[in-house]
Parts: sequence; structure tokens; C-alpha cells
Amino acid sequence: MFQEILRAKSTMTSASGEELALQSVHVEGQLDGLLLSTVIRQNYHNNTGKNLEIVYTFPVGWGSSLLGLEVEIGGKRLQGVVIEKKEAEEKYEKAIDEGDTPVMVQESSPGLYTANLGNIKADESISVEIRCAQLLRFEQDQIRIKIPTVIAPRYGDAHKEGGLAPHESDEVSLDARYPFTIRLNIAGESAKAKISSPSHTTAIRATENGVSVLLESSAMLDRDFILLLHGLAGHSFALSVPDEEQHTVLASFCPKLPVKADPILLKILVDCSGSMEGDSIFQAKKALGTIVRELSSQDYISFSRFGFDVDHASSRMEQCAPEALQKLSAMVDRMGANMGGTEMENAVVSTCKEVSLPEETSLRPSLLLITDDLYWNDGSLLRQAMESGHRFFTIGVGSAPAECLLSELAEKTGGACEFVSPNEDMAAVIVRMFRRMRVAQTNKLTIAWGNDPIWQSPLPLSIFDGDTLHLFAAFAEVPTQMPTLSWEADGKIETALPEVITATDNRDIARLGAAQRMLTVSKQDALALALQYQLVSAQTSLFLVYLRDGEDKVTELPEIHQVPQMMAAGSHGYGSVLASASSMCAVSYPMFSRPRALDVMDCVIAPYAIYTGFEVSEHKRPAFVTQSPQALLEHFDKQALAHQDYAKVLQLIQHFAGSDYVRNMIGDFAQQEGITFEQAWAVLLDWLMLRLANDYTPSRHAKRLLRSQMKNFDQTRYAAFQSSLNSRLSSVSAGAWQ
Repeated sequence: MFQEILRAKSTMTSASGEELALQSVHVEGQLDGLLLSTVIRQNYHNNTGKNLEIVYTFPVGWGSSLLGLEVEIGGKRLQGVVIEKKEAEEKYEKAIDEGDTPVMVQESSPGLYTANLGNIKADESISVEIRCAQLLRFEQDQIRIKIPTVIAPRYGDAHKEGGLAPHESDEVSLDARYPFTIRLNIAGESAKAKISSPSHTTAIRATENGVSVLLESSAMLDRDFILLLHGLAGHSFALSVPDEEQHTVLASFCPKLPVKADPILLKILVDCSGSMEGDSIFQAKKALGTIVRELSSQDYISFSRFGFDVDHASSRMEQCAPEALQKLSAMVDRMGANMGGTEMENAVVSTCKEVSLPEETSLRPSLLLITDDLYWNDGSLLRQAMESGHRFFTIGVGSAPAECLLSELAEKTGGACEFVSPNEDMAAVIVRMFRRMRVAQTNKLTIAWGNDPIWQSPLPLSIFDGDTLHLFAAFAEVPTQMPTLSWEADGKIETALPEVITATDNRDIARLGAAQRMLTVSKQDALALALQYQLVSAQTSLFLVYLRDGEDKVTELPEIHQVPQMMAAGSHGYGSVLASASSMCAVSYPMFSRPRALDVMDCVIAPYAIYTGFEVSEHKRPAFVTQSPQALLEHFDKQALAHQDYAKVLQLIQHFAGSDYVRNMIGDFAQQEGITFEQAWAVLLDWLMLRLANDYTPSRHAKRLLRSQMKNFDQTRYAAFQSSLNSRLSSVSAGAWQ
């Protein structure tokens, strides 16, 4: 299956000489109808001379479900299973302690997953294959395939706001290089499409069942892979698959709705934060230029842009007279990516509430949001968007935009979402968006399945001409009647239905249906479905263990290796997908979460830091001065991630204990009980983790270090020290020792 995988024979290193465990990534895909199945193969090699724990956080397409895991290591091929997340983490740590090699794949954040590979010995190679599936859709005149490859730098805190665990990382190394290859096999009617890729140079080869698309030249994990299939006529169809004691039906509708000339109320909101510098701001300006040509004199518009703050050109919407359009064009010409960080929630809320609508209008306003969505903290944005009464039409630009938030904003408000990579036809995207805005408004949307379903997926708020709508349902018997979608538009009842229900034995259809069902049931029922259908979710993980023979067991704790991301091409002004790759900058800037004060030594690159959200060098970072118990644990966590040597970690954290009283207490108890100073510290840290459990969750590496120190510790002495701590520090809290 993987004869054409690019596997590096020598060790991958960055331009600065840093060893990189990730050697290459290959994607093998199959498109049947609108079902895209992919296998992501990640190849790793440890050339550090140390025992490693390799951690790699990576993106998958929106709506994808992770369905399987296979691993090649030590001449063996192993298959993983989906188990409850807590159980997987416990088994993972047990395998680490016992010197075996566990592999665990978990959901880290919406659209992001992390592969955890424990106890990878020096000079050892391992390949991890992750199987995914997702349903694509017709978008008026095309099918768009997107394979995400990189997490572009995002504004905000990846851990506190983005949900990543302490050991998971989105950090970027500007000189990292990871080879990427892909082969997509396209069967059936889709193989007759006009196929093109705006992101990569591809070769198309005929096969027995259709065509195969491969990369024609070398590529890296620095941009999403995009493939466009043009010239296909969208149609409705239905699939039925046996599903244990029931039958799952997927009904995919492609409705036809008239486009009207009714006026629209359009609020334009454009991201002008630093991450948009380069390709993204160029695309945004091109989009706005196209919008001017799509507006009529009956329409109303407003224009706003945002970064740290939001700037409204006017406090109320204006009719699209020639003067208003000229004003918009002039503002677009002056627009740049110079407004700092990405405070999207404030901008969206302000645009909805503070830009007033025309008087006496019954029209529902539409908000067109153009952004790269490189933003961690969506906070209450989705809820407030749903309450605003606006329809959100979102356009994600750039070579690696995040998908989840923009897709959900559109879906939950009755709008639509598209993504546009550099070199794609932005004008065509704007035309499609305006067709959707002007399509006849639909209501009384219903579906008739013929028989009463055991369950069915919820109906959307809106449907659009030529856009596919996927709906699932389950039945006790094989369905015989055609599912029929009905809606009212302009006072008329319209319908869409497939010509036939096609029977299939592809169990992935049933599993994707279960993934949809999980979104509508209780947490407990969602867990049961995830385990039954072997789906990775917020509550479940893929897991396996490579059991080592006695002499092959690992005897020391692993050193963590967080695989850094490549810099997304064209993001933050770093090179351009539109221009030659040779134009890419070779200067490295560490990443940051929030802007901070810059000192005089930062002056050379301070403007870059302000506009893009990059942190400058830490040569004058202030000392750690917060000495609370929680601060101590946080610092212990940080050092545990960087070092697997407990003695070294302890040396680095001791002076953050908080007071001489605490340090003296530890020393006194160690002397009285005849235990080492290191053991006494381990008991204190473990005790603090228990006392502050409601305020702080320690990382697995911190717990692993303490476990290694306390595994042979006398439980009587441990209980005595805990009792002493309870009496001496009875009122300890996250913020204070006493």
C-alpha cells in the first residue's frame, strides 16, 4: 500500500542542527462518492542517544473521525483499540514504568490530535498509521478536498485557552523540515472531473477504477494539501448499511433553490491582525474587491476590521450608493495586517451590536467574516453569534487556516463557510457566497424517512442551492422508501430525494453516523457510542502497547521530545505560497501567547513581534517572583517537561518554595524521619497536588517524576509526613501557604 512512501534514511535535523524525531509523513487516500478515507503514516526515528517520549500534535480535516491505529516497531505490526481516555492514560503510564513502549492517540482540541509514543529507545524507528474518514460535499460546482498538514501559529494561550495539555505543543521551528507525500485514489464519477491543486504541483495517472493523484515534486508539512474537482453535477443519493441489529442510512441531498434579487444587509468584518500579513491579507483585499462588484444599489453594507481592537468605518449600515462603494474601495486599498493580535470575540460582538441596521427592515442581517482564524480562545463567541440574529458567512484564508470555529459559526447561525488557499479563485468563492446570501429563504424544513427512525441527525437551519446536506438515521428494518427532504420557499413546498437507496457493506458509514449521533446525546451515552463504534472522542483514545522482552526493557524515564511545527507558508508574513518558495525568510522568532512589554534590546524586531504575535528572545525575562503553592506546582510542571532527571528538576525549583518556613519544615522532617531531602520534597509536592486538586491539574510528567521517587517509599513515613503537613499547613490554598 505504501510503496511510494518517502522515508528518510538519514536522521532529520533542523537547519540549526537539532535532531527531529519526525522523519516524514505520507497520506494515502481513497475517494468513493463523497466518502474520503485516509491513512496518515507518520515515520519517526530516535537519533538522540537517549530514551525519548515523542509527542506530536497534528491537525485533521473538520468533520473527520479517527477510526484506527496501526504501528510498526521492532519488526512487528500492532493494532490499537479505542478505550476510555482515563484508562488509556493509566495504561500508558504503567507501560512507561514497566519499560515497554505505549502508543496513544488522543483528541487535544477540536480538529487537533496528539500522537504519544513512550519509551522510544536510541536509534529506534517507529511508524504510526492513523486511519480517518470524512464526508465531503458538493459546493455548487465543485468538490474540495483538504488535507491539513500543519498548525499555524495562533493568537492566545494554547493550553489555557486552546485546551492543549502541558505536554502537547503547537510551537514552531522556522528551520524544521518534514517531507510530505500523498496519493489520492479517486473512483467513479468523481474521476471524470477536471482536477487541479492550487497548493501543490501534482501528477494525475489513470487507474483501473479511476485516477490517482500524486505530488509531482518534493513537498513539506508547511501548507494544507488542496485538491479541487470541477465540473461535477451535484445530485441526491442514499446509502444503507447493516449496523449490528439495525440499519444506518445516509441521505445526501443536493437541493435546487432559486436565486433572488432581494436586497441583503451585509456587515463585512475583516481580520487585520499580524497573522494575516502576507498571502492572507492579499486574499482578503482581493475578496473585498470582488464584493464591490456583487453589491447592488438596494443592498446595505458596513465595513469593520479588527486585531487587538475593532474599527468600524461607520456606526450604522449604509445603502450601496456609488459613494459608499467608492468609500469601501478606498478603505480596502489602505487596509493592512497592522492591528496586532486576534481578539475575534470582541470584534464579532461589537459588529453585531454596535453597527445598527437600517430602520424598519424585516431582513435578517448577514455577517461576512474573512480571517485566517489563527485564534485559540473562542470563549463564548459561538453562543453570542447564535444569539445575535445574524447569519454568519465565513471565509478562511491562507495556507493553513483553522477550520472548526469558522465552520461552526456558519452552521449554527444558518450561514455558510468556505476556505480559500493561496492561488485559489477568490472571485468564485465570493460569487458562491453571494448566491447563498441571495437564495430564497427556506423554512418548514422537514425530512420524511418512510418509517419511523430509531434516531436521526438534526436538520440544519438553512439549505443552499447546489450545496450537499448529509443526514443520518437508523432503522430496525431495511428501509425501502426514499427519504424525502421538504422545505418552503416563497410560499411553495419544494422537495429533494434520491432516485434509489444503494446497499453497501462499508461500515465506515455507520461509524460516521454514530459520530454524528454522539453530538446530540448525553455525555454518558456519547462515551458508550464511542466505545461501541471504536471512535476517538473527547472521552476516548486509541491505544496499544509494544511489550519488550526482559533485556530490551527500558530502565530510565524518557526525555520528552515535542515535535515542533513547521512554519505555515505565507502566515505571519513568512514567505508566500503565491510567490517563490525561495523568498521565505530564514530568521527564527520564538512564539508567544500574549503581547508583553518590550525592553530596549528588543527594538530591532519589536515591530515584528507587535504585529504578528511573536515573542522576542528571553534574554531579560524577569525572574519568577510568584511564590504561591500553585506557582510552585506550575514551575515543577514546567521543569518536569524539560527534564526527566528528578534531582535536576528539584534543584531548579527549590528556591521557589515560597518561604523559609516551608523549606526548613522539609529539612527538619527529612532529618527526623531519616529520609532524603529529595524524598521529603516529593511527598510535599504530592500532598500539594492532592490539596489543590480543584484548582490545578498536574501534567503526567510531573506525576511520573514523583511516582519514580515514591515507588519504594515507606508508607508509614509517608503518612506521618502527610499528617505533619496537614497540621502545619492546615489553611494552605492555591494562592498562599498559610
